[in-house]
Amino acid sequence: MADIEGKVSPHQLQVKGALKMRAAALEYAKDIGALARYLGGAVERLELGEDWAVSKELYPGVIVNFAFNKADDEFPARLRALYSGEKVGMIKGDELATITISLANQLLRYVRESNPGVKLPEVCYKV
Repeated sequence: MADIEGKVSPHQLQVKGALKMRAAALEYAKDIGALARYLGGAVERLELGEDWAVSKELYPGVIVNFAFNKADDEFPARLRALYSGEKVGMIKGDELATITISLANQLLRYVRESNPGVKLPEVCYKV
């Protein structure tokens, strides 16, 4: 499974920045099973020290895994995109980046829709 750093792409910083901006809002995701269903994916256990992970098959043989770590006293919340599948190398970097950011926006839409009346981070209202 390749982390976004492992995939050679000129869009690497764009994806990392987009995920960093969205990470804190995911602290409001309480039902990860419902989040995975909303995305059309599945809850996973990647064994990478994540608090939760959700996978989504983009194309046959191409999977994106979102791994989330909650904030603690030492580190802020962190969202990573990791890719797997036998055909992941066939996808262009710009296409993978665009789809990854679009799916991250879907995660925020879920947070917004599942927390009515709650004051959420501003990024939730921009997607």
